[in-house]
Amino acid sequence: MWKKTARVGAVGLEMGIAVALGYLGGRWLDGRLGTDPYLGLAGLLLGVGAAGKALWDTARGMRREMEQDDEDR
Repeated sequence: MWKKTARVGAVGLEMGIAVALGYLGGRWLDGRLGTDPYLGLAGLLLGVGAAGKALWDTARGMRREMEQDDEDR
């Protein structure tokens, strides 16, 4: 039970890190290439996409585990 709880709890952290890294990476590239603000926004969108995928994967995995638990009963 604790393993499942930890995995679901960690998805919030994973989402925050994905968005932050995407944005900061884009801002860094903006500074290097002089494309302000376009790559920062692109990085932000990629980070939001990665965060959404992480949430989707976690929800799908938890659903599978719940179905497996129901079958075991």
